[in-house]
Amino acid sequence: MSLKNKIIIIIIIFSFIIRAYNIQNPFSTNGIDEGIHLLQAKMMAGGYNYYEDLNGDQAPLALITFSLLGGNVIFCRYLSYAMFLISFIFLFLSAKKFGRSVAILSILILSLDLSLFRESRLASLDLFSASLLSISSFFFLNYIENKKIFHLALSSIFLSLSIFSKIIPFLIPFFILFYIIFMKKNRIHGIIYLAFLFLPAVFLFLFFSPHQLIEGIFLRQSHRAFDFYSKLSVILFFSSCFIYLYAIRKWNLKNHKILYLVSIAILIFVPLLIQGRSSQHHFVYISYPLAILSSIAINQKWNKRRVITAIFVSINLLLAIFFVFTAPRDLSYNVAREIDEISNKNDIIISGNPLINVEAHRLAPPNLTNLARYHYPEVSLNDIIYWLEKNETKVIVLYYHLYEIKGLEEYLENSSKWHFYKKIEGRGQILFYGIEPKFSHDCYKIYVKY
Repeated sequence: MSLKNKIIIIIIIFSFIIRAYNIQNPFSTNGIDEGIHLLQAKMMAGGYNYYEDLNGDQAPLALITFSLLGGNVIFCRYLSYAMFLISFIFLFLSAKKFGRSVAILSILILSLDLSLFRESRLASLDLFSASLLSISSFFFLNYIENKKIFHLALSSIFLSLSIFSKIIPFLIPFFILFYIIFMKKNRIHGIIYLAFLFLPAVFLFLFFSPHQLIEGIFLRQSHRAFDFYSKLSVILFFSSCFIYLYAIRKWNLKNHKILYLVSIAILIFVPLLIQGRSSQHHFVYISYPLAILSSIAINQKWNKRRVITAIFVSINLLLAIFFVFTAPRDLSYNVAREIDEISNKNDIIISGNPLINVEAHRLAPPNLTNLARYHYPEVSLNDIIYWLEKNETKVIVLYYHLYEIKGLEEYLENSSKWHFYKKIEGRGQILFYGIEPKFSHDCYKIYVKY
């Protein structure tokens, strides 16, 4: 093994070690999404229906998996870490089809992708789904090479699992069916592909009706507001992973493996920009095909581009080390400890950060598990007051969107039943909104019912 490859392997191993270090305190979060999903998973484990009771608006498979772990924060984060490790191996096997040097450079790039680095330290639906898509891609590239139904079936099943974890890759089956039926003119394989694509749905029908799945996955997503500023997060994604820009070139699409990689990148990237809001963590899907494509391009003229590669490695390695080792302790743990002391396990807790409910082992009102700004149906003041007046609700923690609901804080201050208990504040994680990264100032106001 050459010295260059030994250094690359050492860097990759080091990136995996620090990726798992201090995972209980992520250096950055995906807003309150992680808390929402883990709280919903916890309540699903307790018998609540995700769509009927919790007003869920995501595909359910990853949430069902998290519910098997009881929504436990650390366990679910390590599951994401493990999913990334598995997808990393399949990415290597996929890239190896283009040469060993391409494969080694691809996994080096992927191991230092800052967006993937962050998501693999969180209980992330995007990471979960993107990992399954990486596995699916390996089997489909195998199918392109050998035309075996076995690989086509596995590719179809894993793609279906990816879509039922998060809906983002939903256009890819249309491309694959077009490829099989019209380009390769094999209708039998097209029918087989469709059959295995719908096979995981049979499992989901044990939990949800077709109506619940259609409404929850598709219709509720259509009500999300359009936010142009969030589209600038694509600049943030490429600013650290600028090496992916090498993938933007004129490719030989007669090579069907190249055609597949280019197509899935486009079929994910374009819808992400068209949908209502685009966040940095959404783009982890295209990291996998872009890692291979950019590696192929770089390897064709390695001598001229090794400097850029060295700069990419240096910058992203330093950023990963800096972010991980300077991550502050998450204040949600402090708030959860307070909640545990002033309430009983059967008490209902309303929190603007749902992660607190999970950490304190307290349930939330079923229709108040998602308190994000952009959620349908939108949470109103009356929805919250309804639960504040119920006897089982003992604590409310104002944070994030709860501060923005007009009249809520005034209601609590003027109520004879609710009393201010404590304010906990301090530096939070780095948040990315559009192209503006900044440390958040977390402020939790705790009110208790006497």
